Amino acid sequence: MTTNAQPLVHSVAGDVLAAELRRIGVTHVVTVPDTMQRTLTAALEAQGDPVLVPVCTEDEAMGVNAGLYATGHRPMLLIQNTGFYASLNTMRGIALDAQIPTFIFVGDFGRDPTKPISESPARVRFTAPTLKAWGIPYYRLDGPDDVSALDGAFAQAYERRGPVVVIIGAATA
Repeated sequence: MTTNAQPLVHSVAGDVLAAELRRIGVTHVVTVPDTMQRTLTAALEAQGDPVLVPVCTEDEAMGVNAGLYATGHRPMLLIQNTGFYASLNTMRGIALDAQIPTFIFVGDFGRDPTKPISESPARVRFTAPTLKAWGIPYYRLDGPDDVSALDGAFAQAYERRGPVVVIIGAATA
């Protein structure tokens, strides 16, 4: 029996996200390669504004983000959930303790868009509870209608001088 399950989350075009990041004032996007957000990465690379800054690890991304902020820029991070977990100690030191505004897109790697999060692998199920436990505000980008929340989320990172996460629920289109 074949089922045609309808998606619970929907892709957002990479060029739409790149344009919105530019509109809200992001100057640099520090990224570790992420298959969930590859069309966003391609759009940023093609457009050149915001500037795409590829790095090797999420810990390195946190440090580069802090350096860009310290020199007057308005950067953000583009990573996936597994790398987010790997960088929690660095996030604690830089974004929380040093109070560096850290706006992060976290790709929900491993999520099946036709299934609820409760039926997803642990790396997907644990993202929101981990953010809650650390007191980190987060938003979900589960479709095109959620793009309008990015402006407020980005501003919140700067107002609170700390991390704010946007969980990307489906691979960008």
